[in-house]
Amino acid sequence: MVRAKLTEKQKEKAKKEQKTRAEQSRAARRSGKSMKTEGKVTKSLQRQKNLDPQRKLLQ
Repeated sequence: MVRAKLTEKQKEKAKKEQKTRAEQSRAARRSGKSMKTEGKVTKSLQRQKNLDPQRKLLQ
């Protein structure tokens, strides 16, 4: 299979998009936030959700 040749316009667009993605990831690292948090659940958050119903049953 042969890759399609990109036009200069498409190359510039791809380069620009890559630059913005790199800047965003660097900024996210500096601020301590990760970029891709969608769908991920931390262990501590999961524990909190599981403990609340148990506390209600015990009281």
